[in-house]
Amino acid sequence: MPVSDVQTILRVYLVSLLLQLISLPLTKKLFGRLPDVGYPLSRLITTLMAALVIWETANLGLPVNTNTGLWMTTLGLVGVNIWLMIKGGGLRSLMVSRETLKVVVVEEYLFIVGLFGIAIVRSFLPQIDSLEKFMDFGFVNQYLLSPTLPAADMWQAGKTINYYSFGHYWGSVVIRYFGTSPTVGYNLVLAFIAGLSLSLAFSVSFILSGAKKHATGMIGGLVGAFATVMAGNTHVVWYLLSHRGLSDYWYADATRFIHNTIHEFPGYSFVVADLHGHLIDLPIVLAFILIVLHWLSSKRLLDEIMMGVLFGVMMMTNTWDVAVYGLLMIIMGLMMVLGEPTNLIRLIKAAGVMLLFMVLTSLPWFLSFQSISNGIKMVQERSPLWQLAVLWSGGLIISLIAVLSEKRGRLRLPIWSLAVCVVLLIIIPELVYAKDIYPDHARANTMFKLTYQASIMIGLLTGGVLGKLFDPENKLAWWWRWPSILIAGAIFVGTMVFPTVAFPNFYGNFKTYSGLDGEKWLKTSMPDRYAVISYLRSNQDNRNMVEAVGDSYTFFNAISVFSGVPTIQGWRVHEWLWRGGYETVSLREADVRSIYEEPDIRKVRILLKKYNVGWIVVGDDERGMYKVNEEILLSLGKKVFKSGDTYLLKVTP
Repeated sequence: MPVSDVQTILRVYLVSLLLQLISLPLTKKLFGRLPDVGYPLSRLITTLMAALVIWETANLGLPVNTNTGLWMTTLGLVGVNIWLMIKGGGLRSLMVSRETLKVVVVEEYLFIVGLFGIAIVRSFLPQIDSLEKFMDFGFVNQYLLSPTLPAADMWQAGKTINYYSFGHYWGSVVIRYFGTSPTVGYNLVLAFIAGLSLSLAFSVSFILSGAKKHATGMIGGLVGAFATVMAGNTHVVWYLLSHRGLSDYWYADATRFIHNTIHEFPGYSFVVADLHGHLIDLPIVLAFILIVLHWLSSKRLLDEIMMGVLFGVMMMTNTWDVAVYGLLMIIMGLMMVLGEPTNLIRLIKAAGVMLLFMVLTSLPWFLSFQSISNGIKMVQERSPLWQLAVLWSGGLIISLIAVLSEKRGRLRLPIWSLAVCVVLLIIIPELVYAKDIYPDHARANTMFKLTYQASIMIGLLTGGVLGKLFDPENKLAWWWRWPSILIAGAIFVGTMVFPTVAFPNFYGNFKTYSGLDGEKWLKTSMPDRYAVISYLRSNQDNRNMVEAVGDSYTFFNAISVFSGVPTIQGWRVHEWLWRGGYETVSLREADVRSIYEEPDIRKVRILLKKYNVGWIVVGDDERGMYKVNEEILLSLGKKVFKSGDTYLLKVTP
């Protein structure tokens, strides 16, 4: 690994450590009663608060989404935290006990493992070139280029992004902090999320273990961190036992085992490295669960406000998670009311506070967002029970052990709520689904988004239950303790086989080192189009471009994605989903064809003006898709750049 790449990762770590320290006074003041004083939340608080302040302001039309805007906002956060530290007694206010320091050190170690581990892994295949990566990078790139919000959609010129994409905006803020190019930053944001999620999952599982001794809490935290972020589901265990080995195991089968459905989990997301909403929201939902645990012991209004803000962030990042964690809160509330009916009024007030701050946080996004949902429908095709058992038997056993091990303890409420929620998240896609544009995979997205969160909860419960079982001060009968340890331990070890197979498989057994730059592949695979991208980056004039319209999951529309210059129409199916129908896509497709093929120059000029087109790309993609009338096109402007058989026209206004 070149020294320059090591230096880049080390610099990113030092920047992230500074971000951690900035909000430490605030974090300690808010979460001082937690075993780790909320330490892993600090990095999230700094970056998320900065992102939210600029997001809310830039959506008012003010040009603050810039490096200057970020540093001004950061200085404000620094000032607030210095004031809190001075008010609390200076540096002494940040002092913690030796036992707390041990927990903090482990959490920082986990952050380093996640950051360096995923960054190094990605350096063996850093390409932004497959699955959802064009979309994910396109969004991040647009947010880096747009001083005001909402940002332009790179695949429908003249339109703004219509997706739950705040997480991509948060990623763009993190890239600004890192000071790297966007295509390097993409991979480093993925690594940052991995480290952040490991440390947050550790904190949640440490608390769920209820350990009276920090040593057993550490066991629970470490197990929970890796079970949540890196482990697979029990499909890999079933395959290992039924095939007596893993020689022909294909890791992606664990996410497509049930016909016409998707059932991914965080471990798989880090393998394929799509910076998609469900992955970006991972540290958000872990922080939410951590604050819920704090709220259960504090019942503070401030905790309810923070949960409301995080609900708002979920709404804008991965909207499904609002429903999932709303369900978790409903389960928890029902249990609280059944245990003590007088809790009802207080819970209604708490729900009102959370709803209010969720709305206030997400309102700027919501005002410019057009719903892409088509309602709730009844399921017509259900999963075979044996396939559900293959995927979820381990998680359900863990949930059962957790419930039976905490029948009367102080953690009964959160553990039982998580366990019940896991069961419901598995059952719901067998009953109803949210209708979208995919007729052959009707319930795929519903199962995907619900069971993804079930996987997270199972991972947290795995750590919590093993930490509790290993704690000698917990009065559990030996005939329950040791068999439970063996069963839960076997499930954890079995599911941890997944990353040991999946990562080498996806990354070619780590034989070819490629560095951290996610666009380097363009230079060799698509040199002519990469040259056009480089030219457009240096010569943007706030006008749009036209290139061939491509199908989703192809290399089409790379120029608009990587240059940031919006094209008239990009990936068809993605825009079909985002716009709630194919009419707009179909119209734009026809207009693009007319621009390239129409013999009447007046009609072409009308279309160019309609979409504010300043650039026309002519290359292999365009010639393969259309009967390009190059004589007409060349009369529209000047050929300003050429590479191989590809050239770029600058349209005369």
